Order: sequence, then C-alpha cells, then structure tokens
Amino acid sequence: MDLRLLEIFCAVYEEGGFSKAGSRLHLTQPTISGHIKSLEEYFGTPLFDRLGRIIQPTAAGELLYEQSRFIQERKKSITERMSKFLNGLEGKLHIGASTIPGEYLLPPIIGRFHKAYPKVEISMAVSDTQSVLRDVERRRVELGFAGARLEDGDLQFEKFASDRLILVVPNNKTWAGINSISLKELLEVPLVVREPGSGTRAIFERKLLELRHTLGEFNIVAQLGSTAAIKQGVTANVGISITSSVAVQHETSCGLMKEVKIREIKSLERDFFIVRNRKRTPSPTCEALLEMVLSKKAG
Repeated sequence: MDLRLLEIFCAVYEEGGFSKAGSRLHLTQPTISGHIKSLEEYFGTPLFDRLGRIIQPTAAGELLYEQSRFIQERKKSITERMSKFLNGLEGKLHIGASTIPGEYLLPPIIGRFHKAYPKVEISMAVSDTQSVLRDVERRRVELGFAGARLEDGDLQFEKFASDRLILVVPNNKTWAGINSISLKELLEVPLVVREPGSGTRAIFERKLLELRHTLGEFNIVAQLGSTAAIKQGVTANVGISITSSVAVQHETSCGLMKEVKIREIKSLERDFFIVRNRKRTPSPTCEALLEMVLSKKAG
C-alpha cells in the first residue's frame, strides 16, 4: 500500500473535505477524490459517506485514521530528525494561538526562533481559545497557545505567561477626571465585547457570576472578533471594553485610551498556556520552539 494514500486520507479526514485537503496538499480535488477511491478499493469498503458537499468518515474511516495518523507522525519525525542530524533543524511547524499570544506575545519569540533556525517555517493560525484547543486536539496544529485550560481530555497545559484584564475607555472629555466606576454604573454604559469562545470574554463572565451578574445585563452595542477590532471600537467611541493590558500598552501610553477601575473588581488576572496533545510525540521543530518559549518564561 502506498503510504502517500494514507497521507491524503488523513488530510481529507482532518480538513473535512476534498477541496480543503487539496489546498493543503497542493493537489486538485479530482486527484484527491481519485486517491481516496483507490484506497477504498484497496480495503474494499467506503471510508467516507458523501452527503452532497459534506463528507463524514465511516466506521472504517475512523479506524483507518486512528491507525494512519501515527504512521504520518512517525514519518514526519523520521524525516525531521534525519534532517536535523545531517543539516541542522529545518521543516515546517504548524501552531495555533489565541489573539493575545498570537498578536502580542509570540511574534518576538518567532523572530528570535527564525534567526536561530532559518530553515524552519512557522505557520501560525490566530483564532479564539476554543478553536485553538480544538485544533490541537484534532492534530491540525502541533502546538497551541491559549488563555484557558481544560481539566480533562488529551490536552496537556503548561503556563508560559500572565496578563491582566482592564476596563479601557476613550481618553476624551466624557471620561475626563473619571478614574473608577461602579458595576451598577457600568451596566448603563455602551460596552463592546469579544465573541463567544474568547478567553477574555470567558474570564469576565466568570467574574460577573461571582458577583451575581451576567453579561446579558449590560448595554452591549457590539460583539467583535478580535482585540484589534475592540481597540478600534473604543477609540471610535462605539463603547468601552474589558481587554488585555498587554494589548493596549501603546494606546494607553499615547493617550488614546485610559484605564478605569471597576470598584467591585480588584483585579482580573489570567494566565496563558502552552497546549499540547498528550498522544502526539513532539517533532524536533516543536521541541526547539518549546525550549525557546520556556526559556523566555524562565528569564
């Protein structure tokens, strides 16, 4: 059996479709379909149920993926370790990160990593925390960086950074001289928030529950899908927001925004975690990046 067929099968399974698998492998959709058909003929059973444009793995497909993914990981590990032995570290590393790590914490580390290992290409997908955890669990990325953790499952978490959530407001006449606000007053002010699945939103919601409030009580004027959009919303006077202190360092230092204390909330601290799949053996490139991230933490 051609192991290339297993690689194509795993791509279709992980991407959930022939077109996305073709884009990932730089192959046409008919080519992908033909290879899957060859694999189905080899085993004498369907591996996917075709439901229009949607495909679902059959029981046989689930079994084949469970066995094949180990072969693919072993193949990748062998190739990378031989390359490292002969020529130094090289290859491609897929990682996922939630907004704050992806946009603010990791870029400087990736820059230093590239200088140390110029033959390694890091591909980083930035999304919300839930998507990062899901991608690590489904092996779409080898390494994740997120602002929340789960207590069970196949995911392994290790703290690598901390942050503080703050209430930011536009630095204008409306907020001149106001350095604190009560939760009751905050309920009436236009508020912009992150989308469901965001770690920032989840932490704020947990704190509100402790204080016997819910986010639904607030005057929410917009739900925005990124920290950059939140900052634009605040500076454009759309509303005020709870966001990362790391993300607004530039805006607060330049006087575009300012922090206002919430009297009932002393602090909103959160940690960021490295996320790995316990069932996946880390590649040499993954180990090298981990070493650099954790050495920065130790420093």
